[in-house]
Amino acid sequence: MIFKKLIPSLIILVIAEEVWTHVEIEAEDYFFPLEPVINFCKMADQCQHDFVAICGQDSLGISRMFNDNCDLYEYNCDEKKQYRHVKLDVCKYEAAASERAQYS
Repeated sequence: MIFKKLIPSLIILVIAEEVWTHVEIEAEDYFFPLEPVINFCKMADQCQHDFVAICGQDSLGISRMFNDNCDLYEYNCDEKKQYRHVKLDVCKYEAAASERAQYS
């Protein structure tokens, strides 16, 4: 009787552990772990502008707006930076400032 309750409980714990480990890995990826250097200059050369504004953030947490992904690649290439595309919410203050500047 006790084994009927113990085995399903153990299975649930193992599944929960797997899910939690996966969530932790994704969180680490979001904060830019050490990885090989990306050739942003090559990416910028091959990129076609679509002019969809994006937010970029570097490994120090400094965020800024870019015109599009190609603009981010070009900036990284020219300035030797490592900005990555992140959620637009991260740049909410920069986005609000650019909207105010657009209408003034």
